Amino acid sequence: MRLVRHNGLVVNEEFLDVLKDAGLDGFSSLMGFSGGMLFKRKKTRSIVRFEAGRGERKRAFYLKRHYRSRGERMKRLIPGALVEDGLNEWEKMILLSELGFPTMVPVAYGEGNENGRPASLTLTEELYDTVRVEEFIPTLSFERSGMEGVMEKRRLIKRIARLARRFHDMGFNHQDFYLGHFFIRPATGELFMVDLQRVQRRNSPRRRWIIKDLAQLVFSAQGIENFTASDLVRFGHAYAGRSRFNDEDREMIKRILEKSRRIAEHTVKLLERRAREGR
Repeated sequence: MRLVRHNGLVVNEEFLDVLKDAGLDGFSSLMGFSGGMLFKRKKTRSIVRFEAGRGERKRAFYLKRHYRSRGERMKRLIPGALVEDGLNEWEKMILLSELGFPTMVPVAYGEGNENGRPASLTLTEELYDTVRVEEFIPTLSFERSGMEGVMEKRRLIKRIARLARRFHDMGFNHQDFYLGHFFIRPATGELFMVDLQRVQRRNSPRRRWIIKDLAQLVFSAQGIENFTASDLVRFGHAYAGRSRFNDEDREMIKRILEKSRRIAEHTVKLLERRAREGR
């Protein structure tokens, strides 16, 4: 991957001609882009999906536009602070890609001012022919896929566990480590991790951040049809790299389950508050 600077952007050169042809090869043109399909909108960011190019060159992209809050702007002034924004997501995409870790395809990044507000954007290519793991696992039930589907599910869970362990062993923690942020390409079995805005990397991963990641994964797994308690044990064995848990493993599992329970309680309160507010 070769990165070049162009019209206020850092661009993956592979995509530069496609963006030029679409007239979306600059920071201003992408920030002001009004086309595409709105995928998600929050207070400080939005995500739009759009297509560009023709024929064999036709590509699909996700454009995330991010307006920095006052807290994020202040945090960037603190040496060594771990900031969670568009720049962080771009840098982690590049780093993970260079390390050979399966994640989103980085296309472009830019930052500047939009209507007097500090803003940034990240552009990624769509992960074609993929589905969320949380949507794929229910299709692998015995009722829908027979014993072959059950065995495929077990292999997939072990692969996710090993991917998670590799991620943590490289010093990363995700902070949104839900199964909804894992994608699979069923035709090839390829796995991808997405939504890297809050990803952090330290020289040595702190145990509490790993526990938080795994608790988020456990919480999301418990809400998936066809993801059983036995599957969680399989995940644990694959993550630990051994067929029997030792005392250290059991203590960590206890903390993970407790953290998962607190996440569940917080989620219920959050949903109740949103219902009261009519959101």
